[in-house]
Amino acid sequence: MITRLAAAFFLLLPTTVFAHGEHGGAQPIGAVRLVSIQGYQVELLSQPSPLAPGQESQVVAKIIQNSPLKPVSGGRVLISVAPSGNHDDFRLAPEVTWAGSYAVPFTPSKRGVHQVRVAIAELDGEQFDPPLLVDFQVAVGRAPGMGGVGWAFVAVLAGMTVLGLYLVILKARVGRVAEPLNLLAIPWLRRLLTAPALQPSMQIPLLLLMVIVIFLGLSDVQEGGVNVATKLTWTIWWAGIIFTFFLVGRAWCLACPFGALNEWASRIAAPVRRLPKPFRNIWWATGMFVLLTWADEQLGVVRSPSVTAWIVIFFAGLAVAIGIFYERRSFCRYLCPIGGLIGIYSMTAPVELRTRDRSVCAADREKSCYRGSAQARGCPMFEFPATMDRNTYCTFCVECVKGCGHDNLLLRLRAFGKDLWASGRRALDESYLAVMLVGLTLLVTAGMLSTWPGWIEALSRLLPSFVRSTVKPVTYLSIVESVILLGGALAAVPLMVLGGAALSDRMAGDKGLGTRRTFVVFGYMFVPIGLAMHLAHNVGHLLIEGGGIVPVVQRAVAIYTPFSLGTPDWQILPLASEAVVGVLQMGLLVGFFVVSLVAGHLLALRVYPDPRTASRALLPLAALALLFTVVGIVLLNQPMGMRHGM
Repeated sequence: MITRLAAAFFLLLPTTVFAHGEHGGAQPIGAVRLVSIQGYQVELLSQPSPLAPGQESQVVAKIIQNSPLKPVSGGRVLISVAPSGNHDDFRLAPEVTWAGSYAVPFTPSKRGVHQVRVAIAELDGEQFDPPLLVDFQVAVGRAPGMGGVGWAFVAVLAGMTVLGLYLVILKARVGRVAEPLNLLAIPWLRRLLTAPALQPSMQIPLLLLMVIVIFLGLSDVQEGGVNVATKLTWTIWWAGIIFTFFLVGRAWCLACPFGALNEWASRIAAPVRRLPKPFRNIWWATGMFVLLTWADEQLGVVRSPSVTAWIVIFFAGLAVAIGIFYERRSFCRYLCPIGGLIGIYSMTAPVELRTRDRSVCAADREKSCYRGSAQARGCPMFEFPATMDRNTYCTFCVECVKGCGHDNLLLRLRAFGKDLWASGRRALDESYLAVMLVGLTLLVTAGMLSTWPGWIEALSRLLPSFVRSTVKPVTYLSIVESVILLGGALAAVPLMVLGGAALSDRMAGDKGLGTRRTFVVFGYMFVPIGLAMHLAHNVGHLLIEGGGIVPVVQRAVAIYTPFSLGTPDWQILPLASEAVVGVLQMGLLVGFFVVSLVAGHLLALRVYPDPRTASRALLPLAALALLFTVVGIVLLNQPMGMRHGM
């Protein structure tokens, strides 16, 4: 039933999103990308994007009527581009394939700020004398290529790899250190974490915000760049939440509105059934995450406020339905589309909740930490603290702390990424997700390159001629891109790691674990690689596009409330320069690559009887980790457009 509902919902997405309209291969450019004038909206785009010296591009002015919201075709538009702002060279911009889009060719001769002036002489049969004038500022950046900084990082990374693999052969044991501070021993912090009002105080505001997103997504203007629903959901939340996972684990789940709906529905209905066993894994969550990512890339859901609202409604309804029929937070544990992702990334967080002495738990007959008591509800995520040795499913709700009558639980800081090698629990669904995320993040990043549409078009020429002659180009291009995205993430990269596991097992000789077991064990060393690419990809969105939330919120408050937060200023500046963003991205990739090598090394020492065998077995997998990281560095050093087109 759940699978059919999800399939039916996502089958409805293409119709809704394609009705919204697209830009073709063009991408928005300039600090101010959307200007309103006399009932029209003018958006500036280029193809390819961004502009670069010596590279011929099409500068596109997309004109949309405000009410009703639709592209304006058949107009007479002139465009001038000049580095000095001296607009003497206006050229007639013919309308291109996409409705309401008027383009002129432009080849920059140098880097720096250029002025673009759009002169609208006629629209909808109405002539403007003098023409309507709209000015934009655009930056011409460097030409495509790695550049010296990118190659320097590759060289440093290669040197670190050689050094790291050399050190693997040296076996060193660190003596025991003093027990870390138990954060629950700090009185004010314990009172705060165990306060009954803590969770509702976070969940209720976020539930109200979710209602606002749904309302504005369905009722406000269907233009992603100015609607709170799309800007807040995809540019801020979707890009920013990833940073909480490696810092504080699943603490987001403590406040999550979907988790609140699931848990509250379960408390009210009080079901005693467990979710059916076929659903008690993260394969379903992985599938829904991939489906959402595909919908983002191929259907443009991030630009459609109404589709964004319906996605929120769907998962809110699913969370309530699961809570009514199945106990505790079954939706959060098994079916949340980002639940699996949160779980494996949380293994790197430098904080953990663990038992002090497992023998105390074994002697306790009540098991109130899990079952609940008058003081606590028991673990909503089906985790028994005595056997919990990793963060994957712990939300730090501290219900176990409230229910423990022996003060046998510790909340403490620990080594970054410790769960990756210290946990004794290994599962195929988690290892596959870790590896698949490496491929998915790399391919999603590649899809942002200005050269990506050209690659897809070139690959589409390999299709039989009868396919290209009978199917619309937008259809077969989308199919080709979907095959690359899904085939690369779901099959190609996992098969590469499986091949590395087979070679690793062969190099381990008679002490090998078998190919399947090697894949399952060492798949966890790829968690930092996927996480690094995910963070690096999203730090660009947050720092370059994130400031756009301010005028969007100002506009919504002015329209839908009697209050004002000031006049929206659509001249949105990045929160950090491209150079700063680039340094942060490279630092994330290199830093997490080191964590990956450390995790692989300690995993190898744990599963093989001697250091030499561990060193040999690790080599193929460490080489793959290096390869994926270098590919990430190369991709992030290419010219890119803004993913959200906002």
